[in-house]
Amino acid sequence: MEIIKILFSSGGNKMKLWKKVALGSASILAITTLAACGSSKASGSKSSTSAHVLTFGKPDGPQTNNSNPFIGTSAASNQGYRYAIYETLVQYNDVDPSQKPKAWLATKWEWNTDYTQVKFTIRNGVKWSDGTPLTAEDVAFTFNLIKNTPALNTSSIPFGDITTSGNTVTINFTSNQFVHQTAMYGQFIVPEHIWKNQDPTKWTNQKPVGTGPYVLKTWSTQGVTLTANPNYWGGKLKVPTIRYVEYNDNTSLTSAMTSGQVDDGFVYIANYKTAWLAKNKANQAWYPSTLGNTTLFTNDAKGAFSDINFRKAVSTIIVRKQLSQQGTTGASNPITSLTGLPESGKTFISTDYEGKTFKSSASDAKAILTKAGYTGVGTKNSLKDSKGNAVSVMLTDPSGWSDYDAELQLIGSEIQELGATVTVQNPSFDTWSDQVNKGNFDGALHWTDSGFTPYNIYLDSMDQSFYKPLGQVANYNFGRFQSPEATAALKDYAAATSDAQRTKDLATIEKVYVDQVPVIPVLEVPVWGNYTSRYYTGWQLNRILIPILI
Repeated sequence: MEIIKILFSSGGNKMKLWKKVALGSASILAITTLAACGSSKASGSKSSTSAHVLTFGKPDGPQTNNSNPFIGTSAASNQGYRYAIYETLVQYNDVDPSQKPKAWLATKWEWNTDYTQVKFTIRNGVKWSDGTPLTAEDVAFTFNLIKNTPALNTSSIPFGDITTSGNTVTINFTSNQFVHQTAMYGQFIVPEHIWKNQDPTKWTNQKPVGTGPYVLKTWSTQGVTLTANPNYWGGKLKVPTIRYVEYNDNTSLTSAMTSGQVDDGFVYIANYKTAWLAKNKANQAWYPSTLGNTTLFTNDAKGAFSDINFRKAVSTIIVRKQLSQQGTTGASNPITSLTGLPESGKTFISTDYEGKTFKSSASDAKAILTKAGYTGVGTKNSLKDSKGNAVSVMLTDPSGWSDYDAELQLIGSEIQELGATVTVQNPSFDTWSDQVNKGNFDGALHWTDSGFTPYNIYLDSMDQSFYKPLGQVANYNFGRFQSPEATAALKDYAAATSDAQRTKDLATIEKVYVDQVPVIPVLEVPVWGNYTSRYYTGWQLNRILIPILI
């Protein structure tokens, strides 16, 4: 049977970065083949599972009826069903950035040599779910919508003219967009005849019309049901119905999965080998890492972490292998390179840092503070900085994010070894998001964006062009780190027209990252692929297209 499968990728549009969905990143749909399993209890020739409603689960709590694909906090985004209704021009793989992108709504695309123009050839024969043909004008309309709506253009892409000719769309830019290629590929396309009179930042779009394989049938707080799109250009679907259900936290979703209520869950499962794999031989897990990292974002504008010496000491005392084992049962590998790059990004490590890795040492961490003039080092709740101020740290992550909550407790205990007073808070997501966006925190664990280069890791962490004073909402660089050198190198990297120039710029960026410790990278970012072949088999036919809900 056919089923939606998710290829993880960055790009797309985000109304808010901080959301417990796949890297804050967008995903791209792929359609592949599954086979329905027969039931040992069934009698007769017809499989009892043929009409099984495939159910996806997420741990983000109650939702409101909003199917706007542009808004990162809408139900369609949080629960993931926007990827079943809307489609993108090109598919690309965030798990393996070296993999060649795949044609989707566009059959062909071509960039000019300096990446200031891209031409897309739009697939013929595609219809919107209301029966209206997809046109190049719909694609142009979508990108003009992004261009003319600053709230949607969170990557600040400098669009120029956007034109059509037959089934070709030409998008011009006022500067090099090498680093934003995937933002073009991964943009959801919407129908002009539906959206032309709507405000894309506010409209709840409760009767969505897309080109994707499924259409919205019913929406309720108990679950969202989609049925096969009769107009789908990719052919008839053999899974007639899919369902999306939200749970309050990781624990409740895991329980639903082990009891057979959910077939595919994007969730961290503590002790997954025992709690998930051992429960049923049909249960599977696959946790590939993306080119991003899990980072302790530090507030570099105020408090203890505003001192580079304290940041260095904390980075030195953290036992990353312990975080991996105790926080994720080894599912998320520790970051080892000083550059913060995961294994998938090792080819981007500059020659100056090849083979240079984090070495955890409590004594070395304490020595850093002592040399910097701190007193009370290593004595419980007695640490004072060089000016005589007591050192206290407030660490925060949302309640229910059990993996991050456990990791934050471990980090807190390690910081306490230095003598600092530490509190760990787990507020609601909305409260936490407001704290972090406005700089009202000391430290928070979160993942960086990912991509086909390390650009997004470093952009998120230290691009001064996104700097906002404390109390104002920052879209990136939540720690308020300031480095003109890193910012200039990031800008040059994005504008470079040769690999040699990009290599040079990346070396500068990595040096600032290592020397000034704008954030503290700790773990690789896995994609939590938990699924069961209890009702459908064939998930493993292409591990890159493993079914994952975001």
